[in-house]
Amino acid sequence: MPSIAPYASAMLLLAGGIQAHFTVQHPPAVGPFVDDDEPKKPCGGYHPDIENVTITDFHVDGDAIGTTLTHSQSTWLYRATLDPTAENGWILVYPIFDQSGSGLYCQPHVTVPHDFIGKKGYIGMVSHAKDGYLYQCAGVNFVAGTGPVPEDCRNATGVSATYADDGTLSSDPNNPGTPAPTPSPSSQHEHNGGVSTKGQTFMTLGGLLTVGAMVALGAVLVI
Repeated sequence: MPSIAPYASAMLLLAGGIQAHFTVQHPPAVGPFVDDDEPKKPCGGYHPDIENVTITDFHVDGDAIGTTLTHSQSTWLYRATLDPTAENGWILVYPIFDQSGSGLYCQPHVTVPHDFIGKKGYIGMVSHAKDGYLYQCAGVNFVAGTGPVPEDCRNATGVSATYADDGTLSSDPNNPGTPAPTPSPSSQHEHNGGVSTKGQTFMTLGGLLTVGAMVALGAVLVI
């Protein structure tokens, strides 16, 4: 049975009025949670070693990421790496999206490239909110197939999410916050809404959509 400790901690932070940034429910975050260290890369002030962190399975054809936000709005980046120190090699594994409303948001359909199967690495969550860029990581074993949806994978009352165009997050998954370069006229055809769509597709409930198409449609995320 999954531990309720992450939920208990998040609820205590909310109830007590402590200005936490965000906490992670799925997959379990590596290292101790230190609120003041969340702005520090790569994992909220924690520098992990893949051989010395708790590892959970993450299914490459779809698995859950769940976080609890204590602000009213955040833009999110989900990323993954096989770097044992989580310092480099990050790739985008889900379209950038905005969360509106504080509390739990869970997305159970995050996919990872098949060449990650059988390898250990990290899932990273980056929040861009009013308090800047914040980081957490989860140590995972990438496995084949689709993971079961956790019983507690749901959205808090009043929480919604829509795909977004945030070039400062998507331009370089290794260094979120780096401004996206201004495209030259010759490369304009590779961009849609400011987000490069070349070679990037993501699995959603409705099938495969490019990032640019989802942004242009103002697509609403569902679980």
